[in-house]
Amino acid sequence: MRGDILAYAIACILIFEYNNFFQPKTLSLLHGPGLSMLGIAVSIFVAFRNTQAINRWWEGRVLWGVITNEARHWRDSLQALLGPEAELAGSGLAQAKQRLLELQVLQVWLLNFELRNYWRSDARVAVDGLCHGLMVPVAITLQDSMKLRASGIGELHRTHAISEWGRDSLLRSTETMTNALGGIQRIRNTPLPPAYDVFIRLICWLFGLAVYLDFLAVGTPLAGLLLFLGFLTAERLGSYVEGPFDNDGSSFCLPMDWICINISRDLLGQGHPLSQLPSSNDPSRWS
Repeated sequence: MRGDILAYAIACILIFEYNNFFQPKTLSLLHGPGLSMLGIAVSIFVAFRNTQAINRWWEGRVLWGVITNEARHWRDSLQALLGPEAELAGSGLAQAKQRLLELQVLQVWLLNFELRNYWRSDARVAVDGLCHGLMVPVAITLQDSMKLRASGIGELHRTHAISEWGRDSLLRSTETMTNALGGIQRIRNTPLPPAYDVFIRLICWLFGLAVYLDFLAVGTPLAGLLLFLGFLTAERLGSYVEGPFDNDGSSFCLPMDWICINISRDLLGQGHPLSQLPSSNDPSRWS
C-alpha cells in the first residue's frame, strides 16, 4: 500500500493546510444525510467485494486441499491395485507405478507454474530433471501430462496389470483431480470486473476525504484520519485477497509452493529434488 499511503498523506496534508478552501465546497455537498448515505453505500460495496474475495481465496485453498488428498489417494490406489510386485526393484510394474507417481507430481508443479505464470528458478530446474527422467519435453503442458497419465492407466489395463474395476477406480481419481483443476483455473481466469474494482476504490476515497473534512470541521482531525485510513485499508485488503494465485509473491497468495513440496514428499519420498526445495515463511518465495 505504499502508493496509497503516500497519496493519503499528501491529500490529508493539503486539506489540512488549505482547510478554508476545501471545507465550504465539500461540506455543502456531503454533509449530514449526504455523508450518511454515502457511508452506507461504501459499506455495502466494500463488504460485498471483500466477501467475494475471501470466498475466492478460500475456494482456491479448498481445491488445492482436494488435489493434495487425491494425490495421496492416487499413491495408495496404485499400491493396492498393483500389489507387492510393484515394490520389486527393476520390475515392470515398479517402473509403471513410479512413472504414474512422477506424472502426478509433475502435474501439480505445472499447475503451480501455470497459475502464477512465473517460474521459481530452483523448482524449474528440478521439474526439468523430472521431465528428463520421464522422457517428456521440458515444455510439456498440464493437459499433455494428463493425457500421458490416462495412457498409463490404459496400458496397465491392456497388460492385465489391473482389472477393469481397478481401471475405473483410477479413472474416478483422475476425474476428481480434473474437476479440482477446472475450479482453480476458473478462479484464476475470471476475476471480479476491473470496472467494479475501480468504482469501489473511488467511492472509498471520496467517502474517506469527506469524513476527514467533517471531523476536521469539528476539531477532531485525528479521528477522521484514522477512519479514512481504515476504509482505504479495508478496500485494499479485498483487492489483494481477490487474487489467490497472483505472481507478485505477496503474503496474500495461497502457499502453492509449500503444497507442491509436500505432495512431492508424499509421492516421491524425502530424497527427491522437488522434495528438498527450501521452504520459507513467505508462502510463495519466488526467486
